Amino acid sequence: MRDPDTLDAADVTVVIRVTTTHASAVAARMADALKTALGHADVAVDLPARATGGPALRILPDSRRVLHKGVPVPLTRLEFDLLLHLCSQPKRVHRRAALMHQVWGATTAVDTRTVDVHVRRIRRKLGDASAIIGTVRGVGYRVDQEHQVLVEREA
Repeated sequence: MRDPDTLDAADVTVVIRVTTTHASAVAARMADALKTALGHADVAVDLPARATGGPALRILPDSRRVLHKGVPVPLTRLEFDLLLHLCSQPKRVHRRAALMHQVWGATTAVDTRTVDVHVRRIRRKLGDASAIIGTVRGVGYRVDQEHQVLVEREA
């Protein structure tokens, strides 16, 4: 006979099929919603190979989130601002001093190596997507692989 005060545990598998042009984006949002609703329970998102064929990196400016292959990338405020600035204007060389002015709001001459430190931290956090940000030696940075990045305004 079972004791009524004993708690049982069970694994539950829920399959949700999403068919849309942005399946990976929808799946990532649904996973976030489920984690929140279930008290940050373990929620796994398995995407078929064809669903991951799009950009490796998605930047969602409205919610200030970055997703690498559907997985959130934790960035500081300045790291996010710098990555968004670079990716919003791909193929353009961004000089360090200009980045200090445009992203940091610096109005006087400052040490531009701060930009290098932040780019290095962003690259480390992006993992295998780090090659998206290219270095223009002695000048600054440029996003050359714009097909690997999607800056997506949320509806």
